Amino acid sequence: MPSSVSCQRIVSRSALALDDVVREHMAAEDRQDVDAILATFTENCWYRVPGLGLELRGKDQIRGWYEDTFSAIPDFRNVDEHYWIAGDQVFFEARIEGTHLGEWQGWAPTGRHFSTGIMCRIPIAADGLMEAEIVYLDAADLFTQLGMLPGRDSRQERFMQSVHRLRMKLRR
Repeated sequence: MPSSVSCQRIVSRSALALDDVVREHMAAEDRQDVDAILATFTENCWYRVPGLGLELRGKDQIRGWYEDTFSAIPDFRNVDEHYWIAGDQVFFEARIEGTHLGEWQGWAPTGRHFSTGIMCRIPIAADGLMEAEIVYLDAADLFTQLGMLPGRDSRQERFMQSVHRLRMKLRR
């Protein structure tokens, strides 16, 4: 059963207000305005991208993530955005797009453009700001577009499959 504080928060905040902070956040991402992005997070915030094994705590770590991402992908943007509200959470679906022009997450720049789908779950804190952002994406799709993984049914993929089959055979 939810506490009276969380029930009061849900009742006192309109769906539009819950949605507004997330829209402000996404617009700041598109402008690559890191200060404005961080202003949408509550003080005790966190950020997670399970597909990349990324877990960040606090605004300093989140700042570093955005600065590194925007430096590596200077044309980063969200497109085809859709929002849904469920209780005190906002769900956001979009495509992220950009061109990988700088080192990102240890990967040398590929110069390739990408466009991949994301789904985010964003809990809203009692102060009306974002408690967290959890970004779900298909990392294999992203890395394939960037040339870090071989394309489906490519010669490189067939080679990797052969090596894998041989490795499994040798284990037996």
